[in-house]
Amino acid sequence: MALSFCGSNKCISNESISNKCVNAYSVDEGVLNNGCFVDALNLVPHVFLLFITFPILFIGWGSQSSKVQIHHNTWLHFPGHNLRWILTFSLLFVHVCEFAEGIVSNQNMDHLHLYMPAFMGFIAATTSVVYYHNIETSNFPKLLLVLFIYWVLAFITKSIKLWKYAEYNVGPQYLRFCITALLVILYALLMAVEMNVIRVRKYVFFTNPPKVKPPEDLQDLGVRFLQPFVNLLSKATYWWMNPLIIGAHKRPIELKKIGKLPIAMRALTNYLRLKDAYEDQRVTEDPCRPPSIWRSMYRAFGRPILLSSTFRYLADLLGFAGPLCILGIVKHLKDVYFGVHFMSSSMLLQNTSVLAVLLFLALVLQRTFLQASYYVTIETGINLRGALLAMIYNKILRLSTSNMSMGEMTLGQINNLVAIETNQLMWFLFLCPNLWAMPVQIVMGVILLYYFLGFSALVGASVIVLLAPIQYLVATKLADTQKSTLEYSTDRLKKTTEILKGIKLLKLYAWENIFCDSVEETRGKELTSLKTFALYTSISIFMNTAIPIAAVLVTFVMHHLIDKTDPSPSEAFAALALFHILVTPLFLLSTVVRFAVKALVSLNVLSALNGSSYFSVFVQVANGFFTWGSNLSTLSDINIRIPTGQLTMIVGQVGCGKSSLLLAMLGEMQTIEGSLPTVHVGMICKNRHSVAYAAQKSWLLNATVEENITFGSPFSKQRYKAVIDACSLQPDIDLLPFGDQTEIGERGINLSGGQRQRICVARALYQNTNIVFLDDPFSALDIHLSDHLMQEGILKFLEDDKRTVVLVTHKLQYLIHADWIIAMKDGSVLREGTLKDIQTHDIELYDHWKTLMNKQDQDLEKDSQTTLERKTLRRAFYSREAKSQIDDEDEGKRFLVVTINSPSSPQVCWCYLSSGGYFMVFLMVFSKLLKHSVIVAIDYWLALWTSSKTSGTSPTDSISSSRTTLTSETLVDEQDSYYLPVFIILCAAGITLCLITSLSVEFLGLSAATSLHHNLLNKIIHAPIRCTHTNTHTHTECIDLRFLCVTVQVTNYLNWVVRNLADLEVQMSAVKKVKSFLSTESENYEGSMDTSQVPENWPQDGEIKIQDLCARYDPMLKPVLKHVNAYIKPGQKVGICGRTGSGKSSLSLAFFNMVDIFEGKIVIDGIDICKLPLQTLRSRLSIILQDPVLFSGSIRFNLDPERTCSDDRLWEALEIAQLKNMVKALPGGIDAVVTEGGENFSVGQRQLFCLARAFVRKSSIFIMDEATASIDMATENILQKVVMTAFADRTVVTIAHRVHTILTADLVIVMKRGNILEYDRPETLLEQADGMFASFVKADM
Repeated sequence: MALSFCGSNKCISNESISNKCVNAYSVDEGVLNNGCFVDALNLVPHVFLLFITFPILFIGWGSQSSKVQIHHNTWLHFPGHNLRWILTFSLLFVHVCEFAEGIVSNQNMDHLHLYMPAFMGFIAATTSVVYYHNIETSNFPKLLLVLFIYWVLAFITKSIKLWKYAEYNVGPQYLRFCITALLVILYALLMAVEMNVIRVRKYVFFTNPPKVKPPEDLQDLGVRFLQPFVNLLSKATYWWMNPLIIGAHKRPIELKKIGKLPIAMRALTNYLRLKDAYEDQRVTEDPCRPPSIWRSMYRAFGRPILLSSTFRYLADLLGFAGPLCILGIVKHLKDVYFGVHFMSSSMLLQNTSVLAVLLFLALVLQRTFLQASYYVTIETGINLRGALLAMIYNKILRLSTSNMSMGEMTLGQINNLVAIETNQLMWFLFLCPNLWAMPVQIVMGVILLYYFLGFSALVGASVIVLLAPIQYLVATKLADTQKSTLEYSTDRLKKTTEILKGIKLLKLYAWENIFCDSVEETRGKELTSLKTFALYTSISIFMNTAIPIAAVLVTFVMHHLIDKTDPSPSEAFAALALFHILVTPLFLLSTVVRFAVKALVSLNVLSALNGSSYFSVFVQVANGFFTWGSNLSTLSDINIRIPTGQLTMIVGQVGCGKSSLLLAMLGEMQTIEGSLPTVHVGMICKNRHSVAYAAQKSWLLNATVEENITFGSPFSKQRYKAVIDACSLQPDIDLLPFGDQTEIGERGINLSGGQRQRICVARALYQNTNIVFLDDPFSALDIHLSDHLMQEGILKFLEDDKRTVVLVTHKLQYLIHADWIIAMKDGSVLREGTLKDIQTHDIELYDHWKTLMNKQDQDLEKDSQTTLERKTLRRAFYSREAKSQIDDEDEGKRFLVVTINSPSSPQVCWCYLSSGGYFMVFLMVFSKLLKHSVIVAIDYWLALWTSSKTSGTSPTDSISSSRTTLTSETLVDEQDSYYLPVFIILCAAGITLCLITSLSVEFLGLSAATSLHHNLLNKIIHAPIRCTHTNTHTHTECIDLRFLCVTVQVTNYLNWVVRNLADLEVQMSAVKKVKSFLSTESENYEGSMDTSQVPENWPQDGEIKIQDLCARYDPMLKPVLKHVNAYIKPGQKVGICGRTGSGKSSLSLAFFNMVDIFEGKIVIDGIDICKLPLQTLRSRLSIILQDPVLFSGSIRFNLDPERTCSDDRLWEALEIAQLKNMVKALPGGIDAVVTEGGENFSVGQRQLFCLARAFVRKSSIFIMDEATASIDMATENILQKVVMTAFADRTVVTIAHRVHTILTADLVIVMKRGNILEYDRPETLLEQADGMFASFVKADM
């Protein structure tokens, strides 16, 4: 039949209308009484909009779209932006329903007016949103007037249609009336939105419209994260990320391409938001009650969580569309009014085609809402973690040093706070919407199950309810187990960190296996706890996957037993779909509970941290007693004042309390008693902070030289240059590859000690503060640099700026510059006053100082650097294997490209899996495949079972029809006896396989982590020393034991495939790093000689022959020692000196075979050291390094970790090192506690402990590498005499950085550029007036 807009003439019949034939175009009863003309009238607004907007869209913007891309800084949302998009999407959905209703109502397929207006309305609504988007991106609101007119016209025409329906008594029982009413409401709301835009923006009807600027973020060209600023459709689909994704597919992503975050998403913004919420509780609530972090989190981040929960509710409700649609196929009827066909409101949902379309739309909306919920929670969780990290960093930086030195807060605990506790809270926030979404989902699912299957569904649901307490019990056990695991992990992490920091010492003393065993012992305890954790996790996963199968089994068996019938296919599969929907809340139930418990524990930890107080700065102390946390006073009866705007010097012997006094004034020690007038942070001066501090042990950021000096303060070129000159850093900066824009490695390992120290002093000088504390800033500097820093930096730069300076020093020659002097002894103030006061009132002390000043040691190195130093420093940068490539666009600049790792190869995945064992891999894969096969078989068998009831045939009825027909009862019994047992067997097999797969996955992950950690630890600890100079750290922490579960979930939920693959990629990057470390070549520990061939007392004499020695740090690098020849007699005292980079320290390392000896040899007591096993060689020699290294434990452990020495021998070593009296005074004596890094002792005391450690090992060869740098002159003089006496019969090789230490040596070796320049007795060398050694000595006179 031919189509026409109003259709053909028809004879209609209805209760209210007599039988008659009507012309479809007749208007005899009025135009508006003809349904066709009413529908035609509704076409007018749509045609108007299309006629007006198409020229603007295609001519105005279309001509420029291919040429000009509108910049994102013009994206300015008009008022009601999100509401407009929501209303427009609702309008589109209603138009789709209207179109579907028109199609179904059109019986003869010839009435275009039933669906044509709906189709045109859909096109117009789509056009309106495209038109609005273009107007918004161009910020030209005057063109919105077209949309306002359209909404008004559409509202009027639809209102007329609704009025006519009401006139003909067409009410809500008919679907078309409902659709028309919804359209009227939507057009009215859109009209109101448009009026609000006019009211706010005043683009028409007003004379002076306001000028509105884009948000501050969009004015920053560096902000490329546009999620908060794009339109709602782009937000929902993440369409704005397409350029980034396409670009990442073509080439690796560069960090600068990602850009900056918007202000609202930055850590500082979120930290201030959390802090304000925290501080508000102090004001508004009980001041005696400590603020709650829970409440702070809710107030700061509660709104987005509520929004996410709303999205989650909508998604969960839409998720039930699938089961409901299965039962929605029935016949439908129609009625006719004023020549137009009508359908009841329920009839449309009974059409299979319409149901399919609506089901598709429902699933699309469900996934959209679900992803929106995920996004909001993930973003909020990340924002919360950023805020908490900022809070932790801010708090830790303000905690007193006593917390660290006494072990109350260790590095491992801080790492756990940063890496674990905040992560637990973030994950809890990720899962937070499930807390209230899951109960609703479960209740609705049970109600629908009851609707489908009756009482048997409640029996199946009871399985879930009864097993819920067991799941909770397992979750709490998991939390307890994780807590104990965390304690072991913290201990292991602390030990591993100490090993990595002191790896050089461990190798030189051949103690790497001892410390490795210690880590392995702790790792064993951790693994025992992890096995328990894996078991509970397996049970949790097993229950989550097996409960749905058990519920299905119980439900259908009970349905068969109670009702004596089996469900229809539609009921069965609707119920099955519901059980599958219930899998997600059941799976997440124990996980959410577990993370909730973890979050509570984490919050308790954070609350404890947050309860400690901020530090204050003391500039005057009366009757002060201070401690590092024990009951003993470290500083006693302190009565001092620091003169404002003057230079105060603190002097005294090692361990007398100089650094402690400085830290006590900084508020870093615990005050036992005393009157302490404080200067609070930020209260000293309006434009200044309180204090600048340069520690004795230099500390650098992993950043550029400039960033290390400015340290977050505003950059001032003039001030920066003055500081650089004052610290004599310009020559060093000129040597760096990118000048002061060169990035310094972690802990400054690519700089010398003097360079690190001067950068730290420069940082203190640059800060705009009233008070400057400097703790022994000259210890690593030569005399020329020390004088320059004193004159230009302290006396000129600081004093001219009228700043209060407190200086701890051993350089007594600088006392003449002090305005005030504080002399310390045994933790108390010995004398206080000016130098003249001390000279007058304490002549003995003054004379002692004068004697020491006459013997003042001076550094050997000159301030002028050689060409060799420049090459050495450049080599330190350019020889690194991990050096990043220079960006082509920024070549010559400091910026380095940081690229996101390319996808991990299958070899990396196989490396991880194979680490767990081939059998476990096979078991995991096979059981997983078999489990899912059984689950599919359960569904298939259920389909056969239920469909057999409908067809009335059994699967055995394929035989000839000539067989005698069974009665219906017999047939039912036969089918039940066939289907039911198989169904039970399949479900039981599925439950069993769930247990096997969960166990195999967890224990495969545990086995892989165990193997990788063991191999990685042994590989790193036995790697060449050059490998430990890179940023080496164990990455097994990143290999989550559960990450494998993420990969296997791919088969369960297609929606999670991309996300799980991304998570897998992230986790595999850790495995990739571990794999790269495992490929590192280890040192050759074996040697060519067997240990049994080496005499037990070797080396007995201490004779050393160096024959044509050539050595390098790596085969790819140039030699550091070139054809060195020397002979050291047994018992000789040898001093080796030379400028920086001359090869002194390299020669000392060569004695221990720590460098690559590629030519020549070193023979000790007749044995070539390259032939010896490394363990044997290094265990027979003794060395003291420049940087003191102590390990957490006891003093006994630090002196003798092998536990082979008697107490008498240990006390003898402590006495030689001038530590006996101090150790005796400690609680526990020789078993007194040493905290992490030896922080409970001064740097000088740590150096003396290292000396005692070397004395304990009574080797005939003793090497000292600038071992007295941090010791005062008086102690050093005593120590030198004791060493000469105690080691009279031993060969002592001193790497001298200060000339007076080797003037009494038997032999002096002067090195230059890896060669021996001078070699003789010191008296002979001094006779050579133009010699280098003589020039060194002259510089000391």
